[in-house]
Amino acid sequence: MADELPTFTPPKKVLLATDLSARSDRALDRATQLARQWDAGLVVVHALEDQALATRSPYYEDLPSWRRPPDPAIAVEQQIRRDLREPVSDLRIVVAQGEAAPMILQVAEQERCDLIVVGAARDQGLGRVNLGQTVEYLIRRAPTSVLVAKTRPSGAYRHILVGTDFTEEARYGLSVATKLFPDAIFAVMHAFDMPYRSLTGATQLSRDFSAMEQEEIKTFVRDTDMPDKVRAGVLTLIEHGPPEMMIHKYVVEQNADLTVIGTIGRNMLFHLLIGGHAPKIVHGVSSDVLVIRFPASQD
Repeated sequence: MADELPTFTPPKKVLLATDLSARSDRALDRATQLARQWDAGLVVVHALEDQALATRSPYYEDLPSWRRPPDPAIAVEQQIRRDLREPVSDLRIVVAQGEAAPMILQVAEQERCDLIVVGAARDQGLGRVNLGQTVEYLIRRAPTSVLVAKTRPSGAYRHILVGTDFTEEARYGLSVATKLFPDAIFAVMHAFDMPYRSLTGATQLSRDFSAMEQEEIKTFVRDTDMPDKVRAGVLTLIEHGPPEMMIHKYVVEQNADLTVIGTIGRNMLFHLLIGGHAPKIVHGVSSDVLVIRFPASQD
């Protein structure tokens, strides 16, 4: 049986980082839906660029009100409120000048946000997206979990794929995901490249190894803390091939709307991401991607 995992509590406050683009509208809709689903507060953050402030006349305060250009911060807040499709009971909008990524992390810390939601930057063709420097910075440095919203939401998440490498970080990610979305269908996949697997063919060794893999992932699910009704319906998958490719194929063919990855909660995450499969998964899958951060105090 696995060691006891950190205590889970539903998010009490969600932070949305927006650049007011069309892709950020998707993230805004998802953040709003999640805040309502969890009865959580919503903090919307937008960083003003220098160009926006430069549009103001140096004689702004001396002009009559009807000749004044709109105050950038006020204009942004008004646009955000117009873009909200559903009301949120606990809403705070932060518009300030500064570099986006550090400001987002600063607000997340000040507001004690439990989840950061951000949209992907733009299409790169063939279903891929460019996450942009801000998103990659947040995934690398945010002390909390990050949701990259790529698709337009149509209700709660219904079909979730969780990638696992059998680590405690992956176990925590699976446990949290099943408690965040207890009404969804879950699939758990362990995908890896096995050198020279083709040489073994359909031998007894190959069959024994496959049976061992299947038993390992079933044990992993059995020993992970999750609602019993969810555990009963979990689909376990062992795939041989690049993880990002296997996960992408499942998302497309089975119409999964969220992919979950569990990661550690230390700054060394950057080195793991650069050297491993996580960035390829976050970039490559067409579904939303939730990177669940393992609490740093428990590493």
